[in-house]
Amino acid sequence: MTSVLNVDTIADKAGTGPVGLTKQEATKFWVTYDAVNQATRGSLNQSSVTDETTGRFHSSFVSAFSSALDKCAVTDGINSSDNSASNIGQTRGGLITNIGTSTNGTFRALSASEIQFYSNFGSDGGANGGARDFIAHYVMVIGDLA
Repeated sequence: MTSVLNVDTIADKAGTGPVGLTKQEATKFWVTYDAVNQATRGSLNQSSVTDETTGRFHSSFVSAFSSALDKCAVTDGINSSDNSASNIGQTRGGLITNIGTSTNGTFRALSASEIQFYSNFGSDGGANGGARDFIAHYVMVIGDLA
């Protein structure tokens, strides 16, 4: 026999808050950041983003994580400067986005209250890679909130 459950809201037993997840993980933070235009396109649990310099950024969380290290972060980007398919440095080994310390400088120590991310383009036989602002940086973090 099949059942259907149609609801508008699921609340805790007291009816005052959300239901806690048990042995499951959900995204606790995400941001889509357009570094070319210095604009946040969408976010969850972000209080602010700081564009430190070309290719280096950090986002502060509204709700901190329980640990600076015990969380999983994923990042990606679109290697374009104008929302098109044209790539910046398209002959240069592709795009690199990462979390933590940058190859073109150093960040503060890892923190439970922010995520640091950066982006570079690769190098080829004739030119070095370097820091680059992309039209879209995607960052997502899962882990336990404090």
